[in-house]
Amino acid sequence: MLKLKKAEEVLFFLTILFLPTQLGQHFWPDFAHIYSLKIDYLSPTIYFWDLLIVLLLIVFLLQKKYVNQKALNLNLAFIFTQLLSIVVTAYNQNEPWTGLVRLEQFFVTGLFGVYIASQKYEEIKKRIVLPLSIAVISESLLVFYQVYSNQTLGLWILGERSFSIQTPGIAKFDFYGREILRPYATFPHPNVLAGFLVISLILVQKFAKDNLLKIISLSLATVTTLLTFSRVAVLVLFSILISFGKKWVLLVLGIVILTSPFLYPRFSSLFNFDSLTILRREELAEVSLELFSDSPLFGVGLNRFIIEGSNQILIGPSRFLQPVHNIFLLNLAETGLVGFIGLIILVAYPIFQTFRLKPFFLLWGVIVFLGLFDHYFLTLPQGLRILFLVWGLSFSAKIYR
Repeated sequence: MLKLKKAEEVLFFLTILFLPTQLGQHFWPDFAHIYSLKIDYLSPTIYFWDLLIVLLLIVFLLQKKYVNQKALNLNLAFIFTQLLSIVVTAYNQNEPWTGLVRLEQFFVTGLFGVYIASQKYEEIKKRIVLPLSIAVISESLLVFYQVYSNQTLGLWILGERSFSIQTPGIAKFDFYGREILRPYATFPHPNVLAGFLVISLILVQKFAKDNLLKIISLSLATVTTLLTFSRVAVLVLFSILISFGKKWVLLVLGIVILTSPFLYPRFSSLFNFDSLTILRREELAEVSLELFSDSPLFGVGLNRFIIEGSNQILIGPSRFLQPVHNIFLLNLAETGLVGFIGLIILVAYPIFQTFRLKPFFLLWGVIVFLGLFDHYFLTLPQGLRILFLVWGLSFSAKIYR
C-alpha cells in the first residue's frame, strides 16, 4: 500500500509538471482533413499526459480511496449531454468520429478533475505548488529563448513544434516596423500559454508559502504573460495583480509604465492594420448563431464547428479554419440547448459552491472572461486540463474548507 501511495504521489507530480506539454501521437484519417489540410482539432491523438492520467487513476483506484461521487456524477452528466449531439450527428450524417475525438478529451480531463475533487483540499494545495512552479519556470525560460531567437528550441519531447518568424501563419506582431515572434513555448498558441500563466499565477500566489520559489514563479509568470502579447490576458494579468492587495497597485503601475512602449503598438494595432482579428471573430460569432438556429436542440455535432462553418468564413486572404472564439457560443452551436445546459451546470455548480472563496472567485472569473474571447478551454488539451484542474479544486475546497 505504501508503494502505491508513493507511486500516486509521483504520478500526480508528473501530471501537473507535464500539464503544459502537448507531446502525442497524431493520426490523420480522412475526417481530420478539410480542403486536404490537416486540422489538429479533428485529429485523434494519444497524448503522453493522457497515459499519465490513466496510470494515476489505476493506482488511485487500487487503494480504494474516497471518490467524490457528486463530482463524478456531474462530470458523467456533462459527458452524456455532449454525447447526445454525436448520436444525432451520427444518425443524420453517419459521421460520429470527429465528435468522439473531442469527447475523449472531455472524458480524460474530466476524470482528472474528479481525482482532484476527491483529495483533501489542504493536501492537494501543497502537492500542486512545486510541480506547477517548475512548469511555470520551464515554460518561461523557453519563452525567453523563442523571443530572443525568433524561433523554437526544438524540444519535440515536450511537444514544442518547430517554427520560426518566417513560418506562414505564425503568430507575430509589428513592433514599430519590426516583426516580433509571439512565443508559444510548448503550447499550440500564445493565447493558450497566456491562459496557463495567469491561472498558475493565481494558484501559486494563493497556495504557495512565501519563499524564493514563489517569488521566482510569480515574477516569471508576470513577465512571460506580457511577452505573449495576448491582449486579453495582459488585461487580466493587471486585474489579478491589483486584486492581490494595495501593495501590488504600485507594482502594476510600474509595470505599465515600463512596458507601455512595447504594449502600445500591440493594442493600438486593433484600431488600424490589425482589425482583421476583430472582423474574423465577429464573423465566427455570426456563423455560430446561424448554425445554432439550424439545429437548436442538439446542435450541428460536437467538434464539427470548423467542418460546418468552413464554407462561411470569408473575411481575410484565406479561409480561417478555427472554432468561434467564445466557449459558450461554440458549445451552443455544436451541441445545441441540451449540451449548452450541460456545460452551464458543469461550470456554474462549482462557481456557486466556492463563490465566497477569493482564490476561486478569481480563478473562475478569469476562465469565464477568457472564455468569452477564445475557445481553448473546450477545444485544446491544455485548455481542458486547466479548466478541470480548477473545477476539481473547487469541489475539494467546498468539502474540506
